[in-house]
Amino acid sequence: MTEANNRHSVFVRYRKIIFAVILFVVADSLVIGINFYSTFKANESAVSINLSGRQRMLSQRTTKVLLLLQRSVNTNDEAGVERNLKELDLAVNLFDTTLKGFRDGDTVTGGDGSKVFLTQVDTDISRKIVEDAYVIWNPYLERLRPLLGNNRNFTTAQLEAVVSYAQDNNLEVLRLMNDLTSDLELVANNRARFLRIILILGVFVALGNFSYTVIVSIRDLMKSDEQITKAQEETAEILLTVHEGLFLLDKDGKLGTQFSASLPRMLGRAIQPGVDFIAILREMVPANVFEAATDYIELLLGDRVKESLVTSLNPLTNVPIRVLDRAGAETEHHLSFSFNRVMSGDKISHLLVTVQDVTEQVSLMQRLEQAKKQSKTEVEALLRLLGGDFESLRQFIANVERALSEINRELSATQNDGEQNSHTLANIMRIVHGVKGEAAALGVDVLENYAHECEKEMVAMRESEEGVTGDHMVRISVLLEGFYERYSSLAEIVERFGAALGKTNPDGVRRESARIGKTEQPAVVQQITSLAQRIAKDQDKQVEVFCQLDRLSTLPAHIAQELQSISIQLLRNALTHGIETPAERSALQKPEKGTVQIWCENHGNAQYDFAVRDDGRGIVPKRLRAHLVKSGKMSEEEVAQLRDEEVASLLFHSGFSTATAANRDAGHGIGLDIVLAKVKGINGRLLVRSRPDRYTEFRIEFNIAARGQDEAVDR
Repeated sequence: MTEANNRHSVFVRYRKIIFAVILFVVADSLVIGINFYSTFKANESAVSINLSGRQRMLSQRTTKVLLLLQRSVNTNDEAGVERNLKELDLAVNLFDTTLKGFRDGDTVTGGDGSKVFLTQVDTDISRKIVEDAYVIWNPYLERLRPLLGNNRNFTTAQLEAVVSYAQDNNLEVLRLMNDLTSDLELVANNRARFLRIILILGVFVALGNFSYTVIVSIRDLMKSDEQITKAQEETAEILLTVHEGLFLLDKDGKLGTQFSASLPRMLGRAIQPGVDFIAILREMVPANVFEAATDYIELLLGDRVKESLVTSLNPLTNVPIRVLDRAGAETEHHLSFSFNRVMSGDKISHLLVTVQDVTEQVSLMQRLEQAKKQSKTEVEALLRLLGGDFESLRQFIANVERALSEINRELSATQNDGEQNSHTLANIMRIVHGVKGEAAALGVDVLENYAHECEKEMVAMRESEEGVTGDHMVRISVLLEGFYERYSSLAEIVERFGAALGKTNPDGVRRESARIGKTEQPAVVQQITSLAQRIAKDQDKQVEVFCQLDRLSTLPAHIAQELQSISIQLLRNALTHGIETPAERSALQKPEKGTVQIWCENHGNAQYDFAVRDDGRGIVPKRLRAHLVKSGKMSEEEVAQLRDEEVASLLFHSGFSTATAANRDAGHGIGLDIVLAKVKGINGRLLVRSRPDRYTEFRIEFNIAARGQDEAVDR
């Protein structure tokens, strides 16, 4: 009831101003609406006038072309005949479609060749003119038809008949089009006159409304001045009761004479009027935050920057501070300071500072963020289970467990030696990159994103000027703990829902997968396709993936798994470095959509081929040489001494990447390094074939009965 009374009181108090505003809005809306409508109609009139003028020209042009055509026929000038017939087609078509537009309203070709909408004529005079024009034009058009279009089978008699008709009626058509133009111009002038009257009336209404608003506002302001004194008295009472910290800060960084009673408690120290707030701030926050805060306050106290432009730069949001409670124990609180300029005339006199204790909100946000991450992990697992690809997810969990154990063994064997540390870091980066690739293929974002963050940190370690140190190894151990936390949570959810869905029997799962595989695509094909579309979308590219991977089911499990991992790495490499953007492909006269082909072939005698081929940029030694020089990895003299094969082989070196910027799919120089290691792991032989701007093909030859093969790079 009180709220309703308040709204009624506000309305009664400001009813005159509200009425003035409403009147202004209504009047202005009417003027704008009429102006818009008139402008729209004026544009239509301009189009109509322009095209009616063109009709006059087309009438003359048609007659002229007919005469030229007759002369070309008489002189057996075949080129002239063809040229004049084409021009006749254009002129007749323009005249006919435009005349229909005047009669019925339609989209026609404008004066500049673009499509415009020609409105139907709407006056009796114009309609009569169009009707009269059709009386002449219809017979004219019938005589012209043998001369138009692709089947131009006309006789000399037909040509002479149409020329004679054109000469007899051209002046009448010209007169009708002149009359049409005159009538359309008259309509346009009437509309312009009406618009001027409306604008004049609108100006008078606006001036009257403005005068009324000014008078009412001045009178209300005089009443408001009487309340200012009382408001100042109430301010002191407010400062005693508010829970926030409130105070004024002058240009010297001193507190004003009045501040809220809660401010000393929130800052954890006694506060006196005129105290140096900058000195208090120095004791409360870290040095980097203090420097940023003083710069921010200086900006606000200056008049060169608008307040709204620097609000987002406030460094004193959710600032952690240490304060003493009543028992004398030190506790951490989070305070949020907001600053607003106080103006005296057009000068900044003070800053109004509001301090809020946001400790509870920060704690809640942290718990909420943790819960969201946990929920995301659980939802990902649940969706994968419900999607029926439980075997792939279960295999992924087992792979992550082995990967983490391998990282742990690498760390356990680490000695405090820079070279050994670098070697260990390189091995760990390969393992993490492999996990990231599998997670990306399965859509397990929580592990993919965490692996990407770990990669970024490890790249910084690898490129550190002091080399890979023991402290870096300690940091990797911390990152490994984060991996274990996410892996454990995901594994628990997979196990729990797998048991609930009756999918805990590995043999049963394999049988189900094999049975489904006869009628559906293998799960790896679906994963590769989904990953390809996601990467292509991230990079504004278009791609189509063709997979023939049925043979994977005939391979030993460990080899099939390694080939799946290799396919993911090569797919990401193809989409990031190989496939061009649609614009680049169009410039090379390629289809806008690139293609990636992945297949596995059995040649008998336990001999297999596994290949990934894209129709992208190809491997171009010249470009690689330029990248090596530009990145500072080699000098021009060193690059010049390398053969093309040696330059191409650098792609497989750890840390080498041609990406201009690193992202979650490329740029860390790990992908092809992993591929080569995995090929060696299955005793395979890697061949690379490529043609600039045409294709790149990675082919792996292996024998499941072989014990060792040499890798080769064949261009």
